[in-house]
Amino acid sequence: MTRLIDYPTLLFIFLLVSYALALEIGFRLASRRNANQDPTLHEQAVGVRDGVVVLLSLLLGFSLALALPRYDLRRELIVDEANAIGTVNLRAQLLPDPARSKSIALLREYVDARVQFSEHGAASPQFAEATARSHLLQAELWNQAQEVATAGPTAITSIYVSALNDMFDLEAKRVAARRNRVPNSIWIMLFLISILACLSFGFTLRRRFLLSMIVTPLMIAIVMALIADLDTPTRGFIRVDLDSLYQLQSDLRSQAPK
Repeated sequence: MTRLIDYPTLLFIFLLVSYALALEIGFRLASRRNANQDPTLHEQAVGVRDGVVVLLSLLLGFSLALALPRYDLRRELIVDEANAIGTVNLRAQLLPDPARSKSIALLREYVDARVQFSEHGAASPQFAEATARSHLLQAELWNQAQEVATAGPTAITSIYVSALNDMFDLEAKRVAARRNRVPNSIWIMLFLISILACLSFGFTLRRRFLLSMIVTPLMIAIVMALIADLDTPTRGFIRVDLDSLYQLQSDLRSQAPK
């Protein structure tokens, strides 16, 4: 289940088939026991169905409200990090040589690492590689700043070091935001209650009607796939916009000496 969550399209197909089967099983169980022929039993089954559906609706709304702010936060942090790196680049240009050219060259490599970090999922080897590369470049940038500050502390070096700190903080926030996903326990609970809702819905059907047997599984699968899509920034149809990082990467490359 955990791996399927990282692939919203496959998750949607899996959920739709699972829920359709659960509804069919519920319908066949009711047909074999003639449960819907007894008005009292049918009324009780409808009450159970309505209760489960209401609970499922509340949980889906809660989960969607849980995933949407995480998506917005990831999107905002990308813009903030691009702005922070751009600020460091501008202030690095005020440093004396050779610190200026070395720092700007390191920043170009750092942006490449951040783009790689943004394009891959948290479970991929590229993600771990980009994170390690980012930390290594941070150490090199900090050592360069220490050398400049030790050689001649000025107001320029002070604001440069402050900008570096802000850039490092945003990297850590982005790593935390990427790993801050909807908990697996919530996904398991949603899946089990959804199966129960489809079973109870099928159990209350007096006759097999294709539209009623498809719409309910389809709606639940769509909402759960949407939650997974919002919670997975590198796959699916809803992706975090990386234009600010791409633009920064292009700008830094254009500044590179020919």
